Parts: sequence; structure tokens; C-alpha cells
Amino acid sequence: MKVKLDDVIDALEFVNAGIDNTAYFNPKTYEITYFGEYTDINDNEDIYDEYISLPTKYYIDEYTMMKEFIETVEDERLYNQLYISISGSGAFRRFKDTCINYDIIDDWYKFRDKRYKDITIEWCNRNKIEFI
Repeated sequence: MKVKLDDVIDALEFVNAGIDNTAYFNPKTYEITYFGEYTDINDNEDIYDEYISLPTKYYIDEYTMMKEFIETVEDERLYNQLYISISGSGAFRRFKDTCINYDIIDDWYKFRDKRYKDITIEWCNRNKIEFI
């Protein structure tokens, strides 16, 4: 049995989008289970024994992804605009708006999607989970 990379990537994106979401993978059933900020995980003690935790949003760190993307930009003006956009509160929204305004949003999404795929493959390999 193999896990679909896209299913794990979807779970990572969901976890990253939430305030306090976590996801766990059951290696017996190949199912992914989610827990939110209001879920009492203590009611599910077997989660720690039977499931494998997926990377959290802190491990995924999309802010660092944005900085890495900016480092790939060759146009000095755009490079500076992007760095300005990620300063302070609202950085994610400003960054996305700047990418849209400079018509590089597709480049950002391709870069981000590649990073998510890399994180997913690394997680699968580390946990000896076969994937397709």
C-alpha cells in the first residue's frame, strides 16, 4: 500500500492554513486524521501510539518559503518590493498582492508547490512510508 503524495500535500496545506490544526497519518489504514484547536486529543490517546504526525505549520514555515522565493528574483526593483512586502503584520497578504501586481503569482505558486512536495517526500522517506 502506498500513500498518494497529493493527499499528504493537501493535508499539509490544510494544517498550514489553520490556526491550530494538526494532522496524523495512520500507517495501518493510510488515512489522515485532523485535529483542530478545539479537539481534545486526550480522548484519542492511541493517536500517539498508532499514528505518525505530519509536519506542522511551524515546520512548513511558509514565511521562509517566501524569502527563498524572493532570492530567486533577478529584477532588483521587484526583489526590493517583495522584501518590503514581507515586513510586519499582513506580510502574507502583501506578498501575494505584490506577486499579483507584478504578474509573478504563478511563479510563486509553482515554487511553493515544489517546496510542499519536497517536504512531503522528505516526511515519507523519514517515516519509511511508500508513496505514489
